[in-house]
Amino acid sequence: MARPLTLPVGALEGRTPRHALKNRFYVRAAVFVILLNAAGFLPSLIDGSRRAGAPTWLVAVHGATATAWLLLFLVQAILAATRRTAWHRRLGVVGPFLVIGIVVSGYLVQIDMVRRGYDLSGDIRRAAPPGSEALSAEELAAQMLPALQAFASFGLLAGIGLWFRHRPEIHKRLMLLALGQLVVTPMIHLSGYLIGHWPALTGRLTPVIFLGGFSLQFAGAAYEKLSRGRIHPLFLWVPFLEIGATVAILTILMPSAGWRRLAMWLVG
Repeated sequence: MARPLTLPVGALEGRTPRHALKNRFYVRAAVFVILLNAAGFLPSLIDGSRRAGAPTWLVAVHGATATAWLLLFLVQAILAATRRTAWHRRLGVVGPFLVIGIVVSGYLVQIDMVRRGYDLSGDIRRAAPPGSEALSAEELAAQMLPALQAFASFGLLAGIGLWFRHRPEIHKRLMLLALGQLVVTPMIHLSGYLIGHWPALTGRLTPVIFLGGFSLQFAGAAYEKLSRGRIHPLFLWVPFLEIGATVAILTILMPSAGWRRLAMWLVG
């Protein structure tokens, strides 16, 4: 009589955590960004007493497009984790349209905010460092560069990720890195909302915003180390390139006369 094939209990226990982590990480990342965006934007929509103005149709289009992208990422992560690759590929055809929609509407929202002279929620102004004075039109235009760069990085990473859709190991990592570009803005809005209720937090949340903006990227590296024992080069090089680009933008490009002239032309 043939003996049933068995595996040592220790072998099963050793494999289960990594397998579970591999299947759930991207789903959890999507849920985290969705909850963060909800925490950043919903309070000012629900409580309009602190708003500087009602949402415009442009803001509504951008919000709807970004929400659709976040939900798509979540569904795609679930489909990939459950190995439903056929549905994953079919649903992915809407991805390029949402990427273009987020980038274009994001740029228009930023330019419209500068033309108006203030953000509609009032959160960005409250999140400013303590003692900062009202910005001139030129200064306000110049300071939209980091947001424009974030949308450009999102479009670039997502676009390359979609190009490599037939190479899952590259595709999924680039899509996660693109998702990380949608973290900073809701963190700024959330901090502004919290400061509006607890003024003692003024100035204390700036480091949290800067470091938190790279949370998803470095979480990807930690996940790689835990699940694979090594870190994929994309999770090493892309975050450090983003940090270098951010520092260069804040210290070199944003104060330059050339960018200020271009920014004023964009909003003019």
